[in-house]
Amino acid sequence: MNSTAYPSKYASPKGIFTVGKTRFKWYDLAEDPAAVSSQDIHNAKICIENAVENFQNKEDLGFVIMHRCGEKYLLLVCTWRSENELWESVYYDGSGTFEVWDRNTIHLPTYCVWEMGIVYHESQSWKKFLGTDGTEPHQQDYLHDIFEGEV
Repeated sequence: MNSTAYPSKYASPKGIFTVGKTRFKWYDLAEDPAAVSSQDIHNAKICIENAVENFQNKEDLGFVIMHRCGEKYLLLVCTWRSENELWESVYYDGSGTFEVWDRNTIHLPTYCVWEMGIVYHESQSWKKFLGTDGTEPHQQDYLHDIFEGEV
């Protein structure tokens, strides 16, 4: 077993981020949420707006986790594609700008223990949404069902 101590982190919801037709819930995740700078959030949003996934033209719902890992970030961009599976793109801040994390391997990491607190909440929220007719009022219910707290 690894003897490294892993302190708790805090998930902080930051509202709705809209990219064209796609609406995301935004979460900052860090030991200290104040350590997530507005400039880094700005850079992350530009990355998502210009992503090859073209969120601009897909009518979708999902969430973003801006995870501060030491001095760097992992940026998890997740959508539901109106189905029961979670789709994900992962970027990292390796050089001051967000880049695609090339994970072209068979066995790869998914969510760390801190991210899983948010992902669990989001999966339960989406499961509720799937039981509806999917109209705008139910989309709003999903978008306003947020998680906040220690993970």
